[in-house]
This record gives sequence, structure tokens and C-alpha cells, in this order.
Amino acid sequence: MNFRSVQDLLDAFYGGSFVTQPVESTYTIGAAAVPIGAKINGVRTSVVVSNSSTAGQILTVSFNPAMTVVDGIKLLTGTNYRFDWYYDGDLVSRQLYAIASGAGGKLYVLERFITGA
Repeated sequence: MNFRSVQDLLDAFYGGSFVTQPVESTYTIGAAAVPIGAKINGVRTSVVVSNSSTAGQILTVSFNPAMTVVDGIKLLTGTNYRFDWYYDGDLVSRQLYAIASGAGGKLYVLERFITGA
């Protein structure tokens, strides 16, 4: 069965819809790994990370807090990456970290959380 949304998936598994809330964050990333992602009371169902730097910065995203810029998912300026509950399972709920190839990298994060029924 193909699902077109998180609501379709939840309805199929649990027999009802759930309320989701988008949360947007912007980070300035440097040459040291930092945790990214909102801390709200809800289950994260998707996350999009986007390199919005203007200076050609390379950003890297990983689940490893001891990461370096050569480890993980690389984001060139203007590119993004998405984790989704349907395709990536529990990876979407794990803590993410980001690092930049130099000072002043800009990272935009859009997350979606289940916040109610």
C-alpha cells in the first residue's frame, strides 16, 4: 500500500488521524559539530535540512556528535536532504548534528511533529 502523507500512514496503522505541527529553525554552523533540531513535546515524523549559506560553505549532517566535515551527509550550498518516517523509520527521531567547512555556514531545518490526536 502506498501512502501519500503521514496522516494516511497513521490512519492505516492506528485507525485515526493525528495533528502535526511544522517547526522551522535556522542555525549558524561553524567548524565544530553542534546539535540541531527542535526540542518540542511530540514525535518527529520528518525533517528537511537545507544549506542556505551564501559563501559556498559545505555543511555536513550526521547522527554522530564526534563527526568531522568529511563524515556524514554533505550539503553543498543550495542543496537539501530529507528524512521521512515512512522511508527512514526511526532515523527521523534521532538527534542530528551539523558541521561546516568554515565559520558562518547557514543551515535551515524544517521538522514536522505529531502533537495530538
